[in-house]
Amino acid sequence: MRKIITLILVLSWVFTANSQNVIQLEETQVNFEPTGEIVFENYANGIIKVKENYQRQFQSNAIAFIHENFDLNRFRKESGNEDGNIHITVTSSNGQLSAVYNEDNELMKTYQKFHNVPLPFDVRNQVYAGYKGWTITKDKYIAYGKESNIDHEKYVVYLEKDNKREKIKITPARSSVTGVATLEKF
Repeated sequence: MRKIITLILVLSWVFTANSQNVIQLEETQVNFEPTGEIVFENYANGIIKVKENYQRQFQSNAIAFIHENFDLNRFRKESGNEDGNIHITVTSSNGQLSAVYNEDNELMKTYQKFHNVPLPFDVRNQVYAGYKGWTITKDKYIAYGKESNIDHEKYVVYLEKDNKREKIKITPARSSVTGVATLEKF
């Protein structure tokens, strides 16, 4: 009986090893273009609407998105404002970015406001630790700053538990000394 079991094991090993042929496949090329598309431009009023290629593309880094996808020189020519400061507003389905450029096409200041933005991991954990059993129903992200920097940012979060509602303001910390974020009832 041992010889039969050993023979079966050896044969199964031989057939398994023999069936492991390598099949050469043709080379495949995969392209991913993470740039968005500007679908509406109202140059007279400085309004641009964005069509994103993937969800939350614009709001994940709105300032970088504008640098990559917006032709400021063309905007200046078509709007007739070739000298002086220029103010633009870029909107998407989740919010907007307002930016002011000087006459040298340098970004001077920005203001961003988006809704239903996922909170950063550490901030979300801090909220859930402070509000156990509560559910985040909606939120807003507001940020502004000079040049390409974000100097001030905050999240306004709406929480629910049973029939109670809370509204809190979260200011992410700029240094690890102060913790992850400051939570305040709003």
